[in-house]
Amino acid sequence: MKKTRMSGFTLIELVVVIIILGILAVVAAPKFISLTSDSKAAVLEGIGGAMESGLALVYSKAAIEGQENGDGLIDIAGTSVPLFDGHPAVDGSDSFDELNAQVQAWLEIDSVSLTAIEADNDAAPFFIDKSTRLNRIYIFFAEDLSQKSVRFNCHIRYTNLESATGPEVIVETEDC
Repeated sequence: MKKTRMSGFTLIELVVVIIILGILAVVAAPKFISLTSDSKAAVLEGIGGAMESGLALVYSKAAIEGQENGDGLIDIAGTSVPLFDGHPAVDGSDSFDELNAQVQAWLEIDSVSLTAIEADNDAAPFFIDKSTRLNRIYIFFAEDLSQKSVRFNCHIRYTNLESATGPEVIVETEDC
């Protein structure tokens, strides 16, 4: 009788391969998770840069219309934008929807207001919020709505300081 050898893998060989694949997954997974965080941070940096360019254009338009000092108001594409020293200001009487329209007049962004994102979290990738007391505009990712606060550092903060220093655009990415 002739003996035939069966070819294949032994149980020990299969276990060793599974262990090696598990180790590779544990080592590689954090790298891919970090890519999501890095991509959100990069998107915010890009929007921050676009915001600074938009602010320069708003200031140019304000200067042309003689609105570069003190309180002012200019019209951009049919939207009235309140100003302080030629840069967008947060008017406390404006609704979140009006503020979103004002931001979209000078910044190309797919956003909705805070009230719209609270009604439908899939309405847009970003939402606009404000702090009237501090004269600030915030841009958050829609997916971060549940974590939204000024202490959650994955947003863009625009402040038109009512002082000689002028406006600031600060991109916060620590919590992305």
